[in-house]
Amino acid sequence: MKKLPPVERLLWREKYFGVPRWIVGGVLVGVIACLALLRNQVTTSDRVRAIVEGFRHSSVYVEPGAPGTVNADRVRQVLGDRPIVVAILSDDPYPATDAAGGPGQQFCADVARLVPTNIVIVYGNEPEDGYNPSFCVGPRFTNEEHPVTGANFDFVLIAKAETAWKYRASPTDLTPQVEEYVLAFDAQAAKDYPDTVPRRGAVPDELATGEVVLALGGIVAACVAVFFLLHVVALGIGRRTPRTRTRLATGARLSRIGEYVMSADPRRAKQAEVARKYVLALQDHESGANVERQVDELERLIR
Repeated sequence: MKKLPPVERLLWREKYFGVPRWIVGGVLVGVIACLALLRNQVTTSDRVRAIVEGFRHSSVYVEPGAPGTVNADRVRQVLGDRPIVVAILSDDPYPATDAAGGPGQQFCADVARLVPTNIVIVYGNEPEDGYNPSFCVGPRFTNEEHPVTGANFDFVLIAKAETAWKYRASPTDLTPQVEEYVLAFDAQAAKDYPDTVPRRGAVPDELATGEVVLALGGIVAACVAVFFLLHVVALGIGRRTPRTRTRLATGARLSRIGEYVMSADPRRAKQAEVARKYVLALQDHESGANVERQVDELERLIR
């Protein structure tokens, strides 16, 4: 038989450190998936997350410490149920960025990515321009149900609104900026939506779903890590300590329970309790204790 190269021999091993290959593969796939999801979660800043969560309850989010230059109540009244949301931030400057359009526009785009069917207006402190609004159109504002030209509601519309608000807005009252933009929006919507104007879209549950998945993934990953490490330690101890038939049989039963813990749905009833008792039984078993009763109880729980 032809001898396989070292890399292929490593990949085709039945076990790694005594752990079945399918378990090791499952752990690797789970880690990669969790890292991919975590990367998406990390890119959403706490500030953006707070704004989006605020939009679940209102069309206007007011950050603690926001100056009184924008009347939030008046803005809510003006917006109604139009697909427009407004975030009124504090004087804290935006995080620095090299993105085109500056930090304010990038921050607005980060928010719009999470409320994709809406137009987003963010009032914040630009490092060079001071406290001003940034406007952006969500990536799904134009969609199958409401196919329009998104550019009609972007720079062109802002320019029309700005022509009107420059006579009304002042450094101490920026509310007319929203009022004039909404008037311009209505005029453009009457042209682009001859039948029906879209209403404000609901905030997707992506953030909450991601957190739940990460939490469940963390529980499973912790159990897997403990199982894997204890299994490796057990192999080291086993090379130095003689094992009786009873201990070998108990170890085999624990291995079968471990395979169940790894493959079972973490949301299943009593699954967390089974995982906890399994880890404790495995620890006691590797320390030399008699765990027959604990194993019997675990086997009853997983039937």
